[in-house]
Amino acid sequence: MSRYKILIEYDGTRYSGWQIQPNANTVEEELENAFSRILQEDIDIIGQGRTDSGVHAEAQVAHVDIAQDIDIDHLMYALLGVLPRDISVWQMEKITDDFHARFDGKSRQYRYQIVTRPSPILYRYAALERYALNRDAMRACADMIKGTHDFESFSKSDKDQPDAICTVGFSEFSENDHLITYRIRANRFVRHMVRRLMGTMLQVGTGKHTVEHFSDLLHQPDEEKISHGAPAKGLILEKVEY
Repeated sequence: MSRYKILIEYDGTRYSGWQIQPNANTVEEELENAFSRILQEDIDIIGQGRTDSGVHAEAQVAHVDIAQDIDIDHLMYALLGVLPRDISVWQMEKITDDFHARFDGKSRQYRYQIVTRPSPILYRYAALERYALNRDAMRACADMIKGTHDFESFSKSDKDQPDAICTVGFSEFSENDHLITYRIRANRFVRHMVRRLMGTMLQVGTGKHTVEHFSDLLHQPDEEKISHGAPAKGLILEKVEY
């Protein structure tokens, strides 16, 4: 039995997230079915974490244990013919048996994309915001996020989530013409955290809420407080560091 680390890119539009669940099409299930079909053995793929329905990934990380000897190049070529076109394994390497895609991850980085005019090319990968945005107010919120905080006000309750404390090392906006990109890197993320941070920052940017309101949500955490979510399609997992 040998362990392999794989990097996966996918367009999450058609999927109910990463994690296998009953009566839903998921990325993890498509991958396990493809590996099992090619290798003719039961395959269990362990991802570094789950992404929600409609969320995309450029470098989702997972590990897989395979009983037989394989040629990595041949296997990756075979996967091209078996996987749907919106999922791709673009890197695969043999790794030590003690590597764990989930538990060994040190940080994760996401970006959220917003377009300020209709963009057919980015339609599936960015949220449209037609209102004028106060960029300075949004940057003030992004700066505030850096550091260790309890993100209870920006998360959805989850029985598998012991707490909502995360350490954010990077939180920043950048702009290129009609595309606004928000990037955030943290040691961990809780459910819906990035989308709720982004949605609430957009509320601040459009003047529907204040920077002070955002500060209250961040510094006085309470799951009963209302934060605003942003559409899943704008969220992309960029990388995981080990």
